[in-house]
Amino acid sequence: MQDAAQNRAEDALKLLADDTLSYFNSVTGEITSVKGNSVRIEPGPKETLKKGMRLTVYKEGAPFVHPVTKEPLGKIELPIGTIEVTSVAGQDAAGIIINGDPKAFTNAKVKIPATQIKMLFYQGAMDWFLGDAYYRMLKATNRFELIDTGIETTDIQKILAEAKARGADAAVILLSETSAGQVALEQKLFWIGDSKEFAEKKVSTDADSVKELRLKAGLFIPSTGEQLLSFSLPYKADHLAAGDLAGDGKMEIALASGNKIRIYRPGVDLKSMEEFSVPAGDILWIDTLDINKDGKDEILVTAMHGDEVISYIYTFQNSSFIQLLETKNLFLRKLGNQAIAQEFSKRDGYDGPVYYFTLANNNTFQKGNILKLPAGVNIYDFQRFTSPEGKQSIVAWDENGFLQVFNDQGLRLWISKEDFGGFSTTFSKESGFIIDRGQWSIKDRLLVSNNEVLAPKRKPLLGISKSLGYSSSSIKGLWWNGSAVEERDFIENAGGDLLDYDILGDRLAVLTKDAFTTKALNIFKGESIFGVKLYIFSLKGI
Repeated sequence: MQDAAQNRAEDALKLLADDTLSYFNSVTGEITSVKGNSVRIEPGPKETLKKGMRLTVYKEGAPFVHPVTKEPLGKIELPIGTIEVTSVAGQDAAGIIINGDPKAFTNAKVKIPATQIKMLFYQGAMDWFLGDAYYRMLKATNRFELIDTGIETTDIQKILAEAKARGADAAVILLSETSAGQVALEQKLFWIGDSKEFAEKKVSTDADSVKELRLKAGLFIPSTGEQLLSFSLPYKADHLAAGDLAGDGKMEIALASGNKIRIYRPGVDLKSMEEFSVPAGDILWIDTLDINKDGKDEILVTAMHGDEVISYIYTFQNSSFIQLLETKNLFLRKLGNQAIAQEFSKRDGYDGPVYYFTLANNNTFQKGNILKLPAGVNIYDFQRFTSPEGKQSIVAWDENGFLQVFNDQGLRLWISKEDFGGFSTTFSKESGFIIDRGQWSIKDRLLVSNNEVLAPKRKPLLGISKSLGYSSSSIKGLWWNGSAVEERDFIENAGGDLLDYDILGDRLAVLTKDAFTTKALNIFKGESIFGVKLYIFSLKGI
């Protein structure tokens, strides 16, 4: 293990990349002696072995020639096993046999092939741009075939199991910790065959240089996400949430409309997992959250039934979804890794403070502490993020579709110059008089991706009236730099009218509908008559 050294962000990442690459440089050599499970290795005259390297052991077979010119091209290589380098002293090295028959290793040759190494890349809870910059740095070496993973866990064995399932040869696990303006980076390298850690390196940088890396990435990384998949849905869908509902480390998508919820696993196609209906009401909001802390996400549902709000919580158990909770006149959602709630009233819609809640062992609702929010900010209006000074800040919608940033004292620091397109789900406040008391609305989902706030922005059809619908949508990325908001196109073209969206690890699921529905004839072709599409975008590099 090496001591952390202070570097600028890009230099720190280069130190990590160089260290990773040093274990996979293409080398050759030969075995000079074998004793039991131990071997002595002599590398080529210009090549360097390193403790922890794993070398392919082979013997040369018959020569082979070009089928036309008959020119000699080399000799057939017959793999006989693998060794791991255990010590190096100049041009003399020792190793142990990982697999293969020791009797066959005498006078054999060794090499690290020049072909790309399959490497699982995992970045933990760290600045997205920092991890992404390292991903691109490794990819640029052309030495690795990097395998992304969307699992979110601190359990290294689960990460290694994912790497094995994905056919990786090795894994790089990148972790970070920020304290007092310093960012400590730790890299661990593992062989997947036996889950052995063979290298660890620590470096550090300052938070300001990470900020510069973020700004540079915002200027030079393509602003549009790579569209991986798109699906035309054969039914109406209005709401979307993503989570590990089965508790197996794989992400599912919940699509909701009316009182029905359909669960899918996205792949080359949408694989149906389950569907169920809530007892009553039209769904207003869904979220996924591991509320029971058992490694499996539950589904939080809030629905409108007549003039009542009814909320539910469901969990996947014995191949189906069962109801854990039903409660009236209460809105539910997740905030980070916790659940929050707010009361409903017919008169005002949102009523009273927003507070945390938990489920007791008998699945009863347990009210917790009240959140400190700016005046007028309700449960579906906001997200929290950390300012560069390390303080909690709030970004929130107002009733007209403008975004605002508040400090931890509730003081508004910023408001957007234009509205983001308005909200599609609104209700009139109840009144016993012939007066208009205004409306309350379910706001668009705000997400936080590595301290960057994501917000949908819609363009009205023909640029005239929102009541006519929307011709296109984008997702903006907002980052508070301490004095102003930096804004960029996170997903430049997210389809027509964006209905809902959520993050699936290193991907983004976006649900949209066209400005005009498809032709009625499409119903006979099994296509959607609603024009609803589900897009999956890659978040790598944006």
